[in-house]
Amino acid sequence: MADTPSTADFLSVADAPAIAMGMVYVAGADSIGLAMANAVAAQQRGQVLGGAALAQILVLIVAKGGAS
Repeated sequence: MADTPSTADFLSVADAPAIAMGMVYVAGADSIGLAMANAVAAQQRGQVLGGAALAQILVLIVAKGGAS
């Protein structure tokens, strides 16, 4: 099965963002690194808020049940 991707292929792809961020910090670009960290934090907050909103909507749908 040489044509199927291996676990190593997925791990290297999954590690790319962390490695890229690490290179930015190591390069000494403090202002760029800080701006990128802030952008990542803002994106994570957006993800959390989106998940919370979805959970609340699902609670309301379940609470309504089959009522019309």
